[in-house]
Amino acid sequence: MTDAMHMENMDSEGKRTKSTSEALKMEGQNICDQNQTNNIKEVIRVKSVAEYLEAVDIIFTTLCNINQGSNCQLWYRGHAQESFDLLPTITRKRNGLQLNPLFETAFLSKFKSSAIAYVEKLPKFPLNDDVNAYWNWLFILRHYGLPARILDWSRDALTGLFFATNPEDPSLTPGVDAAVWLLNPVKLNESFSFHSFLKPGYIPSVEEPSFNLFFGPESDILNTLKPAAAIGPLNTTRIVAQRGTFTVFPRVKALLALNKFEDSDKYLTKIIIDHESIDKIQTQLRHYGITRLALYPDMESIASEVFQEVIDEGINTTEID
Repeated sequence: MTDAMHMENMDSEGKRTKSTSEALKMEGQNICDQNQTNNIKEVIRVKSVAEYLEAVDIIFTTLCNINQGSNCQLWYRGHAQESFDLLPTITRKRNGLQLNPLFETAFLSKFKSSAIAYVEKLPKFPLNDDVNAYWNWLFILRHYGLPARILDWSRDALTGLFFATNPEDPSLTPGVDAAVWLLNPVKLNESFSFHSFLKPGYIPSVEEPSFNLFFGPESDILNTLKPAAAIGPLNTTRIVAQRGTFTVFPRVKALLALNKFEDSDKYLTKIIIDHESIDKIQTQLRHYGITRLALYPDMESIASEVFQEVIDEGINTTEID
């Protein structure tokens, strides 16, 4: 960090400079003044992991209310470009075709019929009326890259930062800032009454009957376009390693991005990642053990990490016959 960012520093005239928190807040306010979009009021721009974590602490004070206290949790989602909206993959265009959630039935039925012989640990056999099997299949489908109405988040702040700056992401573009979105899932879910005997804001499992009234395969409550925060089946090692959580969008054709709702400032904000600092931040994350192998614990990641270690260590092959 620059001298102006250090706590209680003195300038050339002997005056006390701004603390890290004050400097980050001021820079964030300047960004907000320039770009009042998406109903997001609190935006902070950072240039290191240390500044990022400081920004997370600041945002906790704005997104968490007194009632939540120390139980308040935030979820994190990294984007390679700060302008990207919070929409699931099933709303994107593929091969010139504009997708929407109504494609889900076709994707799911074809995937199940073709993949059932190859999935090592099958979910409960997918009977038509078995909602648990439906969600297991939908999450497996998303895991292998097919579009779904599920948006991935993490409980881990550094995991969100890793995905925002991941050099393997083709969307990462020189000269373009990245971002990490921060979500208060309890505040988001205050729009829904999943259980009459629980406080508003409850975070349900996708398999709960009340959740399926709004978002299940045969949902019949369609009076809202807003997604809900939910806990999905931990049916892959990646979800476990990434401390994965999810927002699930309703099965309607036209979806609105989560950051476009009028009340989104109550539960959502983002941290801008300075594009000139992305390489430095990835290096810092590696020092802290936040690597591809840590988040994708599989043989492919092991091979990739071993290859990079050998290259980085610079083995001298000139002395080998």
